[in-house]
Amino acid sequence: MPRPNPSGAPVPSLDDVKGRPLGMSLPPAGHATRERRDLARREAVVQRIVAEFHDMPGLVLSLRQASRFLGVDEAACGRILAALTQAGVLRRSASEYYSRREPGH
Repeated sequence: MPRPNPSGAPVPSLDDVKGRPLGMSLPPAGHATRERRDLARREAVVQRIVAEFHDMPGLVLSLRQASRFLGVDEAACGRILAALTQAGVLRRSASEYYSRREPGH
């Protein structure tokens, strides 16, 4: 039911708005879904991070410093640094600073 507005023209109420059904479906079981992440770009970022730590052996960075220095958002940088630490490429100190893992350590 329209109600008047200050200009005098009728304004429909939300009760007058007619919606239409929205159809959504899931892909069939076993169907490959499209990967949302850009894996090639991520790999390039990982290789750049490894190269930075390799080229500067004394480099020691906190997560926040690494994120700013490397130009990678903090959440993604944290995941990458954690993966590199787990892979033995980097080491993480008790004070949460990352550095290159030296051979034999």
